[in-house]
Amino acid sequence: MSKPLISGLSVGDKVSAPFVVTDISLASFRNKPGSYLNLTLKDRSGEIAGRMWDNAEQAAAALQPGQVAMVAGQVEEYQGEAQVIVRAIRPCRPEEYDPADFVITGPRSPEEMVEQLEADIAEVDNAHLHKLLEAVFDDEELLARFSSSPGGKTLHHAYRGGLIEHTLNVVELVKKASELYPRLDRDLLITAGLLHDLGKIYELEGELSYDYSDEGKFLGHVILTDRLLTDKIAQLPDFPQHLADTLSHAVLSHHGQREWGAPVLPSTPEACALHYADNLDARVQGFQQVIDRHGDQPGRWSRYHPYFERSIFVGPAEPDNDDSM
Repeated sequence: MSKPLISGLSVGDKVSAPFVVTDISLASFRNKPGSYLNLTLKDRSGEIAGRMWDNAEQAAAALQPGQVAMVAGQVEEYQGEAQVIVRAIRPCRPEEYDPADFVITGPRSPEEMVEQLEADIAEVDNAHLHKLLEAVFDDEELLARFSSSPGGKTLHHAYRGGLIEHTLNVVELVKKASELYPRLDRDLLITAGLLHDLGKIYELEGELSYDYSDEGKFLGHVILTDRLLTDKIAQLPDFPQHLADTLSHAVLSHHGQREWGAPVLPSTPEACALHYADNLDARVQGFQQVIDRHGDQPGRWSRYHPYFERSIFVGPAEPDNDDSM
């Protein structure tokens, strides 16, 4: 019997099924002693909040973030949002679930995206940058991780293969920018686009859900990317120092603002173009992900999202008008 997916749950449904459990935390009751358990339950169709009022401490002690757990409870509504009131929860045995129920993938196949990556590399005429790209992506282990890693933990291409998908989108955007602004260094832009998020293969970890690694928490993917590129460039004889500096600058500044995690601000036209291409793809895809997760829920607007600091219009695109009246 197939597992009921989160996207198909409705208020009043009874639940007895496996889910990946993340964001496990205990919170104190306001009006009585003791704690209750806050959870996020996930599968390939989305996520839903979980609350466990009884035996919370014992349940929390038995769970680990990213673990598949058997959950029994009922779907209720709280402040307009569905949540599962958990009656019982325990770690799943391997034979009790199908990993495919929890693996989210994007619309494009890894093979197709790797082919596009190779085509983009072939477009780089600068011999030094071309050799650098080959040195990076000829590493089979690195390429395997790059083509299967997510682009983010929760939003921004947060699924298997999301990192390479986002990377290819950014490269397409900077190519368009170089057509509009022919004084841009196209080879530098394509190279920076292909490499700008490479450190995410070390920043995020997990199979059925994603969280930050120790390296990711200590350094973040921007610094991890720069370290990786510095090591690769050091192995290439006669790589021009100015070219290394401008490439490193574009990578280090691609978040655009220090409060967004950029160690330096974009100070070249190429760095500026990369920042806006990266931000455009991340934001538009994030909006689309909110719309997809809204599904059949009522209302034309999503709930407020702290990440975007707004609610997202989810449609329909035009209101229904009855012209016969």
